[in-house]
Amino acid sequence: MPHDLPEVHWAGLSHAYGPASDTADLLRQLGAPDREAAEAALAELYGSIFHQGTVYPATVAAVPFLAESARTAPHGRADLVWLLGQLADPQHAYGEDFPAVRAAVAACRPVLLDLLPDPDPEVREAAAYAAARAGAPAAALWQRWPAERSEPVRASLALGLGLTDPTGAQSTLTDQARHGPPALRLAAAIALLRAGLPWPPGTVAAVAAAVDAGATIAYWWARGADWSDELLVAPAAPVAVDLLRHLLASTRAETRRTGLWAAAQRCDASRSAPAELVPLVAAVARDPDPEVRRAALDTLSRAGAAAGPYADLLAEVAAGYPQVAGGRAITVAHDALGALTRLGDPRWIEPVCAAAAAGHPRPRVPDRARRTPVVLDAVRRRLAAEPARADVLAGVLGHWRAEAAVPELRAALPYAGPEVAGALLAIGYDDPRAAPYLRARAAQSADLAAAAAVLRITGDVRPLRKLVGAALAGGLRPLPGPVTVVADSGEALRPLLPAARARLTGVPDATYPQREAQILAARVVAALDGVPPVLATVRAVLAAGHVPARAAADLVADLAPAHRDTLAGLRPVLRDRLGDRWCRVAAARALARLGVPTADLTQALVAGVTDYAGRFGLATIRELSATETVPLLAGLADGDGRLDVAGSADDVVWSDEALVEELHATIAALRDRPARDVTGAGRSR
Repeated sequence: MPHDLPEVHWAGLSHAYGPASDTADLLRQLGAPDREAAEAALAELYGSIFHQGTVYPATVAAVPFLAESARTAPHGRADLVWLLGQLADPQHAYGEDFPAVRAAVAACRPVLLDLLPDPDPEVREAAAYAAARAGAPAAALWQRWPAERSEPVRASLALGLGLTDPTGAQSTLTDQARHGPPALRLAAAIALLRAGLPWPPGTVAAVAAAVDAGATIAYWWARGADWSDELLVAPAAPVAVDLLRHLLASTRAETRRTGLWAAAQRCDASRSAPAELVPLVAAVARDPDPEVRRAALDTLSRAGAAAGPYADLLAEVAAGYPQVAGGRAITVAHDALGALTRLGDPRWIEPVCAAAAAGHPRPRVPDRARRTPVVLDAVRRRLAAEPARADVLAGVLGHWRAEAAVPELRAALPYAGPEVAGALLAIGYDDPRAAPYLRARAAQSADLAAAAAVLRITGDVRPLRKLVGAALAGGLRPLPGPVTVVADSGEALRPLLPAARARLTGVPDATYPQREAQILAARVVAALDGVPPVLATVRAVLAAGHVPARAAADLVADLAPAHRDTLAGLRPVLRDRLGDRWCRVAAARALARLGVPTADLTQALVAGVTDYAGRFGLATIRELSATETVPLLAGLADGDGRLDVAGSADDVVWSDEALVEELHATIAALRDRPARDVTGAGRSR
């Protein structure tokens, strides 16, 4: 360990857990003669200076000492070299300190190059990776290439050459991709893909044979959760289809599973992929190996609309849902049931209702269950015949805002009061018999919409006043209600006016919930005292940005039609928020209502589409009749690459397809709708 380790002021540097006071001792312990002590120190360093991929100022300072330990430590040298490579690899490391960390690793290139001929092949394998990631000249890797005999090391060198000298390495990589031993063959083929170079004839069969032989890519070289993530993503479509066909034809179950996983990754990346790959996937859904069957059904269930022709198979599998609904594990029946709901196939209804009737804990219909006339009619008929199943069906009707189902919901109210009341609330239908359930919902869930419904139905302002008062006091973060609830309540909230005024300090509070409470206070004060007293605090919350600024911008937009001149001074700070992904759509809406042409807001509005999977962006674009966005919206809708709008890894295709459908609907609506005044000009100010 270098003698200057104590000279670094470690306490003045930070890592994941604060001051890096412990880092020097951990770095020193890497050289311990006891293997377990050295491994424990490395594990601690992974957790502190490289926490889940994030790097820190302490990481920069630690790099030279890591490099020295990689050269001299009695144990774990290969692990240290892999770590150094990761710290310079944007596939593994990130954070505002990453450029400095990468530069620190680059400064250690001489050490890494000295390790290329190390006696330990594991160290050599790691050194090829780390040297390439540190920006070592390709000549150093080429110098090692003819002398190296270890297959894993040659595989690492091939990937390094593909990174540092793709043109010069093309001939060598092409030859090895067809004729090399399995691990080297696979690495060379992946290196060609990463360099954007074509596979020569015979490579597909050679790669499939390498996978059959158990070849993989080392974790550190992988570009994803699994080494095979890119196996079918990077090739051109005909090559990908051919490779999948070879993998699925293998007699080795693990190879078939690898192919199915890779097929799912391509479907997640490319909109055209499911139509090309799903028929091959469905063909192995009855594979003799249970794990292959599971993988095929999982891939099919997440493949989007392309799974439609195989709905009979999905329905057959989903029929087993009542037997597994009570367990914690996600099974193929869960997956198949979810696919049926997204396809708009009514055969999800029976298994869900059967699971509920069997007493399983409230089987939940996915929020994005597709509404079609056939499915809506089937749900209504089932609810009419068995009103107790409102416990599982009311929620989806509420999500759909299915006004046509109000008669069935009202009839089911005595059987599933809380669920039906929630559905009627979402639909916007006030039933006096739902009032007790809405009171409970307001109290238990801090639901402003439920409290507002109680006020409408009974005239009792107490639930609403209690929620707003608790929020103003900072003791509660209520569920959002209608944006007009405060203004509509008028004098009923006057007793809260002193508390609301007290929150309007003109400076943003410390936390996001506190700032949101400030904007709620601004709504109360604006409704009862007028707009001028709220301007300073609204401006301050807008300037602070993030989610609370969205609430502030929404308030400005709501007030703008009647108070445009009074609010005009907020335009500059609203413009500043157009680059803030957490609030740019709301800021653009407020600016439009303050008279800024939507043509000036196009970039922010379209960026907001992917920020929130269209949840705010497209609705706002339609509200503002922002026809200038059409070319950019068409670009989002018509490209082959997926939009990153999913809430989970299993939902990528479904979420993208739903957004594309809404994009096309928005484009059609904008083309059919003349531009209109969205400012409210002409109204009294």
